[in-house]
Amino acid sequence: MERLLFPAPPAPEELADLLADRPDVRLVVCEVGRLTAPGPADLDRLARLRLAARRAGAGLVLRGAGPRLRLLLALTGLDGVLADDEPSAAGGQPHR
Repeated sequence: MERLLFPAPPAPEELADLLADRPDVRLVVCEVGRLTAPGPADLDRLARLRLAARRAGAGLVLRGAGPRLRLLLALTGLDGVLADDEPSAAGGQPHR
């Protein structure tokens, strides 16, 4: 399974374009530890990233979600849609 790793959440349009060029990618991993004070715009972006990944046949995993982001995900019901841990730390290709 090919993975695409991001050090921060990309723009949803950027992800959609990358996945269109890389149909072998089945999992997108976004580092979200820098989102120390997440708000509605961040939740919207993450939901749109999930939608872009799903449309391309890939999953989206958030890595390093802090307590506030986890709380916001739970309060909005997005915790059931956006996974907050990577299933396996092995492998993956960082995107730069």
